[in-house]
Amino acid sequence: MAKKRTYSDRRGPNPSLGGRRPRLSYGELEHRRRSTEAGSDSGSRRSRETSRGPVEMHARPQRTKLADKPRSKSRKRRGLQGYHFIIGGAVILGAVILILILVFVLPSPIGGLTPTNGGYVNTPNVEVKASIKRAFKPQDVTFKVDGKDVTMNMKVDKNTVSSTVPLADGNHEAMLQVSGGLSGKKTAKWAFKVDSTAPKLSITSKKVTDSGKPGEVQVTFRGTVDSGAVLTVAEKPVAVAKNGAFTGTVDASRAQSLKVSARDGAGNVANNFIVTQKAPVAKGIHVSSYMAASDTDLAKLIALVDRTELNAMEVDLKDEAGQIGFNIDNPLAQQVKAANDWIKLDACIDQLRYNGVYSICRIVCFKDPKLAKGRPDLAVQDKAGGVWNKGQWLDPYSREVWDYDLSVAEAAAKAGFNEVQFDYLRFPSDGNISTCLYPHQDQRSQGQVIDDFLSYAREKLAPYNVFVSADLFGLTASDQGDMNIGQRVSDVANRVDFISPMVYPSHYNLGEYKIKVPEANPGETVTKSLEDFKKKIKGTQASLRPWLQDFSLKIPYTPDMVRRQIDASEALGIKQWLLWDPNCTYSESALKPANQK
Repeated sequence: MAKKRTYSDRRGPNPSLGGRRPRLSYGELEHRRRSTEAGSDSGSRRSRETSRGPVEMHARPQRTKLADKPRSKSRKRRGLQGYHFIIGGAVILGAVILILILVFVLPSPIGGLTPTNGGYVNTPNVEVKASIKRAFKPQDVTFKVDGKDVTMNMKVDKNTVSSTVPLADGNHEAMLQVSGGLSGKKTAKWAFKVDSTAPKLSITSKKVTDSGKPGEVQVTFRGTVDSGAVLTVAEKPVAVAKNGAFTGTVDASRAQSLKVSARDGAGNVANNFIVTQKAPVAKGIHVSSYMAASDTDLAKLIALVDRTELNAMEVDLKDEAGQIGFNIDNPLAQQVKAANDWIKLDACIDQLRYNGVYSICRIVCFKDPKLAKGRPDLAVQDKAGGVWNKGQWLDPYSREVWDYDLSVAEAAAKAGFNEVQFDYLRFPSDGNISTCLYPHQDQRSQGQVIDDFLSYAREKLAPYNVFVSADLFGLTASDQGDMNIGQRVSDVANRVDFISPMVYPSHYNLGEYKIKVPEANPGETVTKSLEDFKKKIKGTQASLRPWLQDFSLKIPYTPDMVRRQIDASEALGIKQWLLWDPNCTYSESALKPANQK
């Protein structure tokens, strides 16, 4: 039997003291070797194994080692997959957030919207505009107004796009869309309202009395205005009731008309004027430029006024031939040779004022062959080419024509005339009007053009404190309406102080007003026509002062026929009137003597 092999330390049990190392059995040595190799095991495990003593080569530590290794690798593999998932999710989430920021959070590059969203525009030709705060190409832009694509008419100026669009009064919507760029497609929509109509303002009554102070008067007024408008009189606010009614009393100057102004939310302004000079009850006659230019003839007519109930004269300063009766300082009038040195305005006014005659100047507006010949671009054109109807009419849409006529009115007012009367204040009617072409025509109706002219005239003449009147066709207050010439009676009555309808019986067709021959029935014809006018001007500031016939056309007119017209007017409460005779030869026997005024 072999002897068990052992190891010994001959130096003693404590090597540090020089002794020999203790002898270890083979099992003990093997156990130490295995413990060293399994260095990752815990100290407690080594302690337990040491306490057990020697173990066999095929013992549990090998199975534990084989079983633990796969579990350790499995744990490492699962941790790596979770890490990848977290990283990928974070990347995807970041991309989504970035897209959301670009699309929804970053401000739109579209701004500077015009008109402003919810705002008002008081012009029918509206410039719709927006700015784009990044680089863009015109082909990347879509521009629409009320659903209609206006991109083709779009103007691009650096970072601004715009389009001018004619729009009717009412609500409108604009849309601008820009494609491309990091932020992708961007769209802006905005709404606005077009309101180009001034508030309706009417002075229904007025009274001017002396205030007791030199050069001052007291004005009491009453009227109506559209609801929501702000009213001022002499630049001071006036309260307006819910129904639009207003009333007040203010001190004013004799030297200048009192201004009444209304402004609506869109900024449209309507102005009216109260003349502070003493209002007349005028009974007058027409005086041509030729008669006024003659001292002898003018003196004869003034004598007629002195002898009769007459107290006023209407003097032609610009007639239907386009002739201006005095040498006006106007370059255009000089250019077309319309100015004439016939009437000395200052001397004429001095004579009328000295004799207590109320002075009215007559200005023909839109029938003017003189200016039409010299400036055909201002004339009504024919669709077939050239001027219409041999160049008799001016374009009422033209502001240059307005200023030309009003230069005559202002000169007369400066000279001292009490009143400016506009005649041929209308569109043409004599001829084939279907071929008329107006070079300066815009979106306005004919009636609106006439109304705008009168509004403009009142503004120009207000500093001179003169009354303003208008001659109208005798049938414009009938069921025929404005007769396609733009004379809307109610609108005119809101602009002027006096309306002078030309109710000449000879100008009515047979059977008009159910009168077989109107010319032969002057009293009845005048009555019927003036009744219509009284209804039309009710509630306005204007008074009626009709033109009556003192000339013969188809039927010779007698003084009795003239008187019947006067009596018909006065029977309706219309105490003032004017007589027309192109030759200025009046029927004195039709007039009451001066002592019966």
